[in-house]
Amino acid sequence: MLDFHWGVRAVRATFLIPGRPTEALEVSFEDQCIVRLVDEMPLSTEADESPSEGLIPNHFAYRVEGALFFRMQSEAFKENAKVGSGSCEHYRFITGWTCLDVVTGAQPRFTVVARPADSG
Repeated sequence: MLDFHWGVRAVRATFLIPGRPTEALEVSFEDQCIVRLVDEMPLSTEADESPSEGLIPNHFAYRVEGALFFRMQSEAFKENAKVGSGSCEHYRFITGWTCLDVVTGAQPRFTVVARPADSG
């Protein structure tokens, strides 16, 4: 992950695209979100009995069902998130060294952008 921005009603994360030094992938959600950023190491020690079905090596984005992180969130938030979209979902983005979890009623938007100048 190169960058993370939390706005009033939106979040945006920018990720490195391997082999494309001038471009990055921006993932954004245009609604209220609950977000968790962690190093991937804690994921392997997390007491989470959610199924690992669908996790594919070297993939990046997932819609997750039944994870502890989602279940522990406020029912009031999850119900409120459903008002506009009809559902509240848990999305996980795994990069190889960082994990971004997002709980929201918004759909993710993926956009290829110019890589930030200070990202190395």
